[in-house]
This record gives sequence, structure tokens and C-alpha cells, in this order.
Amino acid sequence: MKKAILIDVKNETIEEVLIGEGIQPIYDVMGIDCFDVVRLDEKNDVYVDDNGLLSLTPQSKFFSIEGYYQPLAGNGLILGIDNNTGESVDTTLSVEYIKSIVKFHTMREVQSMFV
Repeated sequence: MKKAILIDVKNETIEEVLIGEGIQPIYDVMGIDCFDVVRLDEKNDVYVDDNGLLSLTPQSKFFSIEGYYQPLAGNGLILGIDNNTGESVDTTLSVEYIKSIVKFHTMREVQSMFV
């Protein structure tokens, strides 16, 4: 099991979770069927719903991470990365730190950012 941090946009929560090996546990905890990966720093990535922008509704939720250039649609999952193997490992970040750099947004708020 790997230590990860789940960013839940629906409930606007950020919590530590344990993820099993392979891809399926990532799909399961995020409630998605396809993901993309965004680099946070040299040791951590955030997994996001690759179809998040394809299924937008007025009720869609987003999150933004300080230092990243745009809001991300849907839930996020932060895992560490072993740069030698490319495998996911425990995140090196804390829930408290992620809470300090993440903001949640509604669809209306995100639309107003780009007007």
C-alpha cells in the first residue's frame, strides 16, 4: 500500500488515503476510468480525471494548486514518483501542506477566471 493524498472536490476535503498496487486502485479511489498526470515537484505527481473537461456541467467542481497555471477538473490524487523506475510511491507531502496550497472552485468561479 502507498500513502497518497486525495483531493475530493465534491466534499471539498483533502485526506490521506492508502492505495494498492497497479492502476485500478487509482481509478477506484478517484471514481474515474481514465487519468492524466500533472507534475507537482521532483518527487510528487497529481493524478487527475483525463475526461474531466469532457463531462462538465454547471455543477462541476475544480481545484487549483498554488504554482500550477490552471484549475483542474474533478478529483485529484497525489502520489510520489520514483524517478529511476517511473513507479508510483508514497507521497512525500503532508495533508497539511496540500491544504495550504489547494483551493476549490465552482464552474462559475473558473469561468470568471478566463473572461
